Amino acid sequence: MDPLILYLVAAALAVILLTGALDKLRHFSVFEGAVLAYRLIPASISKVFAGAFVTAELAAALLLLLPHWRTEGAWLALGVLGVATAGVVVNLGRGHTDVACGCGNLKQQSAGLSWWLVGRNAVLLLALSVLFLPRTAFIERSFGWVDGLTFFGAALALLGLYFAANQLIESHIKLQKLKEI
Repeated sequence: MDPLILYLVAAALAVILLTGALDKLRHFSVFEGAVLAYRLIPASISKVFAGAFVTAELAAALLLLLPHWRTEGAWLALGVLGVATAGVVVNLGRGHTDVACGCGNLKQQSAGLSWWLVGRNAVLLLALSVLFLPRTAFIERSFGWVDGLTFFGAALALLGLYFAANQLIESHIKLQKLKEI
């Protein structure tokens, strides 16, 4: 496999995690409210959990950008995505869908939870699995300027697809709720 894929996945996931963490920090009280609304932990520790979650998300993003720490960042990202996805799955199983996801863009009213969010996170986890492949899975080669252009173009394309998918998921959930009225 081309090693450029490794760098591309790490960078795209780092940007996704970083933007999510920064939004949670900017709107921390809203994120803490989302954590409470999930009803998975006692209210007395929700602020501590919310702080630890954002810290882990931020650390994962930063570690993914450092080649010598990428594996640790991948494990941390796996934990963050796993906990977030598990919270969504538990609440969907309870039929508790009118909960703000808490994923990002917290300043806007969330449409709620859906299985599409679980699917989105499954795709992120699948992409994350590339970072756990042994070094021998990637061919040895040097990078040139064309690789730089490819990297930035592909990274922007992946991030555009991710944010477009988020908008589609949000719109779909809102449309489904309108149909129920």
